[in-house]
Amino acid sequence: MNARILLSIIGMVVIGVSFFIIFEYPSYANDAFYLLLAWMVTNFALLYATRPRGPPVSAGASTDTSPFPSSGPAGAPLPSSATSSPSLGFCIYCAAPISPGTRACPACGHALPQW
Repeated sequence: MNARILLSIIGMVVIGVSFFIIFEYPSYANDAFYLLLAWMVTNFALLYATRPRGPPVSAGASTDTSPFPSSGPAGAPLPSSATSSPSLGFCIYCAAPISPGTRACPACGHALPQW
């Protein structure tokens, strides 16, 4: 079973036990609250430790490239659909000038909305 799923199930059980203690045994409500608080902190730390990780990035890899291509082969802009209106002529995120039909800003890499 996936560790994150197991942590989520355990978390639900701890929450259920804490609420049961709070409502059935009010004299132990403070202990139940501290149990719940301790589990939340522990759960966040464990979920962070078991987070999915991507493949390692090599030291020579460039980090300034965008996963969104802004132009096709030989720098030609990508074709836009016939129903979209002309673009604004600048990036709404960084104000860099862009040509019509560009899908992502060549300066900042943000995907541009297509109206």
